[in-house]
Parts: sequence; C-alpha cells; structure tokens
Amino acid sequence: MNILITGSSSGIGLEIFNELKKDKKNNFFLISRSKQKKINKKNIKHYSIDLSNLNLLKTKLKKILKDANNTVDLIICNAAQGVFGNLENISFNQYKKTMDINFFSHLMIIKSVIPLMKKKNYGHIVNISSGAGIVGLNKSSNYSASKSAMQVLIESISTELNKYNIHAKNIFPGPTKTNFFKQNIHLYKNSLINRGENVKKISQLIVKNLFKKKINIFCQKKTMASFVLKMFPNLL
Repeated sequence: MNILITGSSSGIGLEIFNELKKDKKNNFFLISRSKQKKINKKNIKHYSIDLSNLNLLKTKLKKILKDANNTVDLIICNAAQGVFGNLENISFNQYKKTMDINFFSHLMIIKSVIPLMKKKNYGHIVNISSGAGIVGLNKSSNYSASKSAMQVLIESISTELNKYNIHAKNIFPGPTKTNFFKQNIHLYKNSLINRGENVKKISQLIVKNLFKKKINIFCQKKTMASFVLKMFPNLL
C-alpha cells in the first residue's frame, strides 16, 4: 500500500507513521518541513517541503507521484499550524499562511491524487481534525477557521467520491499531549490539554479507524462536546 502523510516528523503524524511502518508491505511518502532522521529504507521516501509554499508543493507533487508510480492508496492530511490571539493582533499574512498549510496544501494534494484513485477504484483520504474546527474557540480564529474549512471539504467530497470506492473522512483525535498544543497556550486551555491523552495511544486509535467508511470519527467522546458548544456558544 502506498501511503502519503503530511506533518510526519513529529506528534501525531510521526506516531501514525511509526504504527503503519510495522507492516513491511507499506510504502511511505512523507512530507514535512524538517528532515526526518533515520530514514534509510527503500520503502520510505521523505520530502522536505514548506507547505505554505504552494508553488514548491505543486512542483514536488510531480516527483512524489512519479516515485509512487502514480499510485496513492491512502492520504493522511495531518500537517497543521496555528497562530493564537485576538483577531486584530494576527496579520492577514499569518491567516493566509495558516490557510495555505492547513487547507490549500491538502486541497492541492487531494486534487492531484483523486484521479489516480478513481483509475484504481480505491482510496482513503483522512483528515486529522480538531474540535476547534467544529466550534470557534476563544483567541483561536486563525486555527479554527482553517480546520473548519478542511473538515467541511472532507464532508463535501465524501459523497461525491463514494461511488468510486474512495472514502474521505475526518478523524478527531481529541485533546492530545503534543508539543503543538502545549506551545499554544490558548488552545491548551480551551482543549483541557492537561487532561489530554497520550499521543501514542491516540495515534493507535487513529490507525485502527483509517479504513472505516464513516465521515466523522471520534477517538475521544469529549470531542463530541464541540457540537454542544456550537449549538450553545454561551457555555464557552
């Protein structure tokens, strides 16, 4: 199986890769901004790409797909960033960069791979989602807007792709102890990260759900509370 993972050098992306590589039949095409260490195997290729540089990504995608022999069975859209604070203190360029990394880069990857999946009549597209994309959290507009865009994209294309045996889904890890969340104090407080689950445990749950045909999959029940907060925002 040919698997493409973004944001594979740390956190959930790295742990998903570590789980999936236990199956020696899998071939990996990993995208991250920083180089990954100790990758010297024939079935693992790494591409150092800043996903905010969409022109570079467009060029690199040609090489990635060539290296994959124009076959990608599973896409895991994991790479994400966020700038946290009041809207007026976040520049337009910071919003644009977050949208490029969290949304437009993945849209470009998906659009490039879907024709290949259709030819094979098989594929899975997984978006690593967030409760912050369901309901806008305090001082998280930059991150929440980009995650919401990605989640709605997946929901929209899921129906149109099902007839080709291509399954698009959002998997919500829920509060997870990763450096990304710990470094962003506003999201840290909003997501109760201090009570979050171990990243390895959550990644194992994600892997178990990769090939399910549901549109929205929750690794932790507490993430479902985001729907309640969306209906009753005064509870925030």
